[in-house]
Amino acid sequence: MLAEAVTLFSTKRRFQMFSSKAFWALTTIAIAAVLLYRSTVEWTDPKRPSPESIAFITGGEGPYWQAAIDGATAAADERGIRLVVHQPKNSEDVAEQMQILSVVSSSDVGAVAISPVEPERQAPLITQIGVTKPIVTFDSDAAKSGRHGYIGTSNFSAGLVAGTLVKSAIPEGGEIAVLMANKTKENLIERQGGIRTRIAESPNPEESPTDRRYKILGFFTDEGDDAACEKQIRDLVDGHPDLACVVTLNSRQGPVVMRTLEDLGATERVKLIAFDTSDAILDGIEAGTVYAAVAQDPYKYGYEAISMLDSLCRGDERQLPMVGRGAVHFSVEPLRQGDVEAFRKRTESRHPVSKG
Repeated sequence: MLAEAVTLFSTKRRFQMFSSKAFWALTTIAIAAVLLYRSTVEWTDPKRPSPESIAFITGGEGPYWQAAIDGATAAADERGIRLVVHQPKNSEDVAEQMQILSVVSSSDVGAVAISPVEPERQAPLITQIGVTKPIVTFDSDAAKSGRHGYIGTSNFSAGLVAGTLVKSAIPEGGEIAVLMANKTKENLIERQGGIRTRIAESPNPEESPTDRRYKILGFFTDEGDDAACEKQIRDLVDGHPDLACVVTLNSRQGPVVMRTLEDLGATERVKLIAFDTSDAILDGIEAGTVYAAVAQDPYKYGYEAISMLDSLCRGDERQLPMVGRGAVHFSVEPLRQGDVEAFRKRTESRHPVSKG
């Protein structure tokens, strides 16, 4: 009986303790303190410093890539990281970029950022590098590789924006030519899909499933060659009297096409929609020789690529998205004549000045 009484008394005391508000308040505080301590310790591990150096591999040279380098440099300088920049001399040259990537794979850099020219061909090497050090893609992805993250835009959505601008530029319809460097780079493939989708969208689905006012003549490649780009636009203007609009999907092509249309006296007849915002294209929009541009933010791509790599090297993966295999997308913006002045002021507020 005595043992039963003691057990009953002990049970009542435990019940009273667990039902006490003070007990649960103290317990909550203790758990919160433990979690805070663990999160602080986990993400400030002194054994995982920032990398000493990061390799940054562009798809070529020019204002767009320089803007990405400016962003990467700013992020590296803030973190005390040495940035090793590699730029293929020939734009969109996969062989040259593969050679650079091979050299980087065996170097002592702590991490790698690359804008892959031909992701399917480069995926095995990107995956191999990813086994030993963090590697992310920027501007253009290699989604089927073992890369750890991607920084850029949703290029299908960017293609939709370009298609919308086409329909605004030539509301009565007409023939459209789309120029692209190649048909292997993921960002160009996705932009192509976005343009096709938007151009095909019918304003009256009940009457017709597609918009019959427009015809895409083709997606023409120049493999990064400005002379080939110029020849293509001359042949298209001469051979297609109903050509009403040209869309350039690469930053490099816009100024080439603009100058060629000016030389042919065809800027009124053929509207130009250009990807990216070099000074030449912004000047052309203000002058009326370019209808509009699809503005990206290559400075941000470069900056965030270095930031992501630094976090990965330090073991801090909180910056990576929970979904999308580490892909971070930034919006694009359509720029028409009335938008250029404000856009210039925004880009000039950065230091060094981005001319992407």
